[in-house]
Amino acid sequence: MKLLGMFARRPAPGKTKTRLAKSIGNDAAAAIYAAFVEDLIHRCEPLADQFVVAATPHDDVTASWFRSRTADSTSVEFQPDGGLGDRIEYFFQQAFDKRHTKVVLIGSDSPDLPSAIINRAFHELDHFDVVLSPAADGGYVLIGLRSFSPGMFAHVNWSAATTLLDTVRAAKEAELSVTLLQLWYDIDVVENLGTLIALQSQDGSEAADCPATMEAIHGRWSTIEPAFR
Repeated sequence: MKLLGMFARRPAPGKTKTRLAKSIGNDAAAAIYAAFVEDLIHRCEPLADQFVVAATPHDDVTASWFRSRTADSTSVEFQPDGGLGDRIEYFFQQAFDKRHTKVVLIGSDSPDLPSAIINRAFHELDHFDVVLSPAADGGYVLIGLRSFSPGMFAHVNWSAATTLLDTVRAAKEAELSVTLLQLWYDIDVVENLGTLIALQSQDGSEAADCPATMEAIHGRWSTIEPAFR
């Protein structure tokens, strides 16, 4: 059984995409991130036997926001308290406790992440214990496992230039085989948003279509456009 999970946060101005918000404002950043989530949910739900949104913060408003945007077959769960490594480990532990045999986790900062990368991750889990799709900032946009490895993320330095490297080293120390997939990128700053807009306008681009994101960008263009000057 293949499980695809996505970590996501309920959008809230001032608390969502704060680095991007420094350039385009809190309201625009929250609205665009909400569109990221909607595009990813719509596209990712058919890519595995089960799709799970691991949401935060843990409250009724968050549950309602995500459940209004997901299919009945999609599970909306809450991330536990703790650091990112603790939350990722909990996600994988729960997934394998439920007898899933291939588990892939993505974030919600890459709305145009190609479906081909996700599909490739599931395929490579036939041959490797750990599958990672690197991010341009030194982290990764996707991680897949075919078994649970306790403590694997305990010493990973998150949101750092060495996040991917730390994870690869931790996997190899645990004697797990690792493969790296195609590089992609997160949208954290306005320059990344420019990359997304360019890829969406380019015929033949590998980037996945993200219509909700593009609609949100166009709707806030008078706020966003000055940030590119």
